[in-house]
Amino acid sequence: MTNERLRRGLTLLGALTLAACGADPQGQATAGEGTGVSLTGDDPTDGDSSSSSSSTTGPASSTTMQVTSAGGSDEGTVPPPPVNFDLGGIPDTPFAECAGSLPVPCDHTDDDPWHAIGLNCPGGVHVDGQVNGDPLQFYVHEGDLGTFVPAPYPPREGDKFLVMSSGHAADITMAGLFASNDVAGFIDNGADLPLPMNVMKVSNTEDCASDESLIGTGDCSNTIEDQWNQGSGAYDYAELRFTVGVPQGNPGFSYDLAMFSTEYPDYYQSGFNDMYVGWLESELWTGNVSFDEMGHPISLNAGFLDYKDAPNPFDCPPPCAAPELGGTAMEGHAGTKWLTTTAGVLPGEEITLILAVFDLSDPVLDTVVLLDNFQFGCVGGPPVTIPG
Repeated sequence: MTNERLRRGLTLLGALTLAACGADPQGQATAGEGTGVSLTGDDPTDGDSSSSSSSTTGPASSTTMQVTSAGGSDEGTVPPPPVNFDLGGIPDTPFAECAGSLPVPCDHTDDDPWHAIGLNCPGGVHVDGQVNGDPLQFYVHEGDLGTFVPAPYPPREGDKFLVMSSGHAADITMAGLFASNDVAGFIDNGADLPLPMNVMKVSNTEDCASDESLIGTGDCSNTIEDQWNQGSGAYDYAELRFTVGVPQGNPGFSYDLAMFSTEYPDYYQSGFNDMYVGWLESELWTGNVSFDEMGHPISLNAGFLDYKDAPNPFDCPPPCAAPELGGTAMEGHAGTKWLTTTAGVLPGEEITLILAVFDLSDPVLDTVVLLDNFQFGCVGGPPVTIPG
């Protein structure tokens, strides 16, 4: 990532945070599809729960959205009265236009994948979704992953998180296992990604934040196509797909992820560039929202592969070890830290989010992603991903 991309990303994130808090220079309050198991979110209390850091990354551009809050007239010398917002247990304070969705953990009640990532809990965010792929590609893990202390992969909310894999997801817990499975994935034949995902760039020069007319014409981030073209289609594809209404007053959402691959180090920097894609369908963005530090999708060749446990000529000469991967199937391979993706949406709209992992070019050597802590928040703007 260039220094300019870093500077612009940090400046954007800081500005958006200030905007969400009402820091307006004029003193005004502003805020910016195949087969599968269909899952409708149920509360765990209804007796029928279905199984149904440091660098910002992403497209280097900016956008703004504003929700003008109620206020008094600014004519004459009479200042506008303070604005109070009903935020439940949160005290009314000036510039409190936005209150992010507070975590309501319920994953201690069962192994429902939605509960594991912080969704469909009583009093929390509810979604309609599908889990698409072989059942073995999904596993709900309780507690810390691995044996390293301090634990690099604790749950990010509640007691559990979801593991999704291009192979057998539970294999991640088996120390030193060579994870390589050919499974009956949602896609397992080298085909294109399922609709509405579209790997094509919307432009060679601009993204959808700089030209909103490009929304819906392809991947707004322009990040997937170059990586996709290194290989020959998707295998062992698995996904979570859900739709949800964006709460009024929330101009963005976030979720946490970590990615690992058995392809490392033998096929690092090759056409077997297994990938993770977070695809958003919104009125503000259609495309990938999760990136590595070079602005590429989260993939085998990701710049966010922080923990590398095998020497290789590309980026980790001997000695090369990552004790942080101890007690997992990724001993001798590589993975990222926990990462957080944030993306802007339009309050009141309905969005679709597809979280997908797949092997590229062949159906072996598994790639795994951890998912947790989806929530709506107060920061909008173009998508960014940060380690943390």
